[in-house]
Formats: sequence, C-alpha cells, structure tokens
Amino acid sequence: MIFGVMLIGPFDGEIEPQEIYRHSLSQAKVAVENNFDALFTAQHYVSGPAAAMMQPLVLLSNLAALSAGLYTGSAIFLLPLHHPLAIAEQTATLDIVSGGKFLFGVGQGYRDIEFESFGIRKKDRSRRMIEGVELIRKLWTEDDVEFQGDFFSIKAATIAPKPIRIGGPPILAGADILKTVERVPSFADHWIASRRHTKPFLRQALPVYQEALKQLRKDYKGLFLFRDLCVADNSVEAERRIKDAYERMYQVYDRWGQPGERYDLGFEQLKKDRLIVGSPEEVAEQVIEYHREFDVGAMNFCVHWPGMDPQYTLETIRLFGEKVIPEIKRTVGDQDMFA
Repeated sequence: MIFGVMLIGPFDGEIEPQEIYRHSLSQAKVAVENNFDALFTAQHYVSGPAAAMMQPLVLLSNLAALSAGLYTGSAIFLLPLHHPLAIAEQTATLDIVSGGKFLFGVGQGYRDIEFESFGIRKKDRSRRMIEGVELIRKLWTEDDVEFQGDFFSIKAATIAPKPIRIGGPPILAGADILKTVERVPSFADHWIASRRHTKPFLRQALPVYQEALKQLRKDYKGLFLFRDLCVADNSVEAERRIKDAYERMYQVYDRWGQPGERYDLGFEQLKKDRLIVGSPEEVAEQVIEYHREFDVGAMNFCVHWPGMDPQYTLETIRLFGEKVIPEIKRTVGDQDMFA
C-alpha cells in the first residue's frame, strides 16, 4: 500500500499567511521523516473567511524539492477553471522536479462562487474537465499538437520540456456520485474515493467503477481512498482533539454545497465510516479492514481542520508514520499502484 498525507489544511481563515506555509512545511517534514510515500495538496478558490488554502501547484513545486523519492500530487485540482495548455506546461515541470513522481488529481468542482468568479458556466464543468484532460495528455506526449474542442483549440503546439515519466503523470479523478464514478475510467487512470464517502457508498460505487474499467479493458490496480485521520495515545484523547474542528469543517462543506451524502450531522454520525481515529493499534486495524474490504491500494489522509491545534496534526502524522505504516506494510505488503 501507498500512504499519503494531505497538506495545507484547510486552515482557519484568520491565520497569518506565513503561518500556513510554515505549518505546511512542518507537516511535510514530519511525513518525509516517518515513512509516508506521498504528499498531496488540494485546491479551492475564494475559500475565505471560513478557511484559508494555498494554491497547490505552486506549493508542490516547493515540496517536491524537499521530498526526493516521494510522490507529490494534487488531490484535487479544479481543471475546468484553467486552460489546459498552461496546466500541461506546469504539471510537466512538476513531474521533472519530482523525478517523475507527480500525480495529477483533477475534479470538476462544485462551488457556485468559484465558477461565478471565473465567469465559467458551471453546467460546462464536466465537459471542460474531460476535454482538458484529453488536451493535456496530447501536449505531454506529442509535438505540433492540433486540437479543436468545444472549449479549447490550439494549432501546432509543442510544449518543452515534457514530463519525464513516459506517457505523462498518472491522472486521478474525483467523483462523488455513481454516474460520475462510472465515467472516470473513460478519461482518467484512477478514481479518487473521497474522504466524505461512507462505507455504504463505497460498497455501491466500487463495483460500478470496476465494471467500467472492465468494459474498457483496463486493469483495476486498487482503490485510491481518502480518509480523515487523528491518532493519539488512545481513542478518547484522539476524539477530543478532533471533535470540534471536525464538526465545524463539515458544516462548512454543507454550506459550500458538497455533492453526494449529508454533512449536516453531529460528530458521532460524521465519524462513522469516514474518520479513522484512535491509538496506533486501533488505527492500524481500521486501515487493514478498509484494505481487505475494498482492495485499497493507496490511502491519503486529511489530518488538519480549521481551529485544530497544529501540534496535534504533527503528532498524528508522526504516530501514523512511525507506528502504523510499518505494521500495515508488513501485513498487506507495499505494492505501488501508481508505478
């Protein structure tokens, strides 16, 4: 299994900007020192005042230089809001900086304010994303690219330098409902199963995803699963550390209009099937259970929410990396689904 950590929060909207960067570097440093395989960042625009988020590709270029040998990736990047030519060039650079270990996670977005702020019709988001992926792949792998789509067109375009990974970085795609999960294999390499998805949803969605792969004669290499995570000496302390910040963040998700399942719930309901919490031993058992039921090949963890003590975040990363990752890899193996 591959294990990643989601950096940059989101942080409290009132935090000093330099503090966000310092916390991000601290999280990355602890992850690198404690057996993690990957560092990820997410993207939102106009996230204030409830949350503060740095832009992912800029931050990843810095993190890649500090994490030689680890994967770095976006999870997710709001591709419909960008021109594919610019992103093809930027992600090619990131692939080079990371030594061919960049993972490009994309999503169509859902917040009205983001589309309104960019002057892009939300109803076009899915088609813009898929068309964008198609054009980016061409630019990564071909010269003198000619492309005429519904939203983007270019003539005789050659980017240089190109990614060093043959074929370009793996493309991962988020999807929150069965219809979009089924569509993922048609344009992306892996489905990103959200940390908001409960086990009942995963039990419905995974067979849909696997069947869609089969229809396209593509191999299933494992599930890339996000979860929320808090580790402490015992489960009581772990839940105490996360409870208030966790409830607040899901209230924000509810206001933002997250698609899929309900988020206007209390902590006990929210944590069920979403949150991995407890002592290192308890957490290891929960992760192994996910692996066995859903054939998980990689897990990425969100470990910080606005208002949470950053020291608790660092301790979660350290405890999981130091005590949990080695035990899980001894039990289930260390196969790399992105290789």
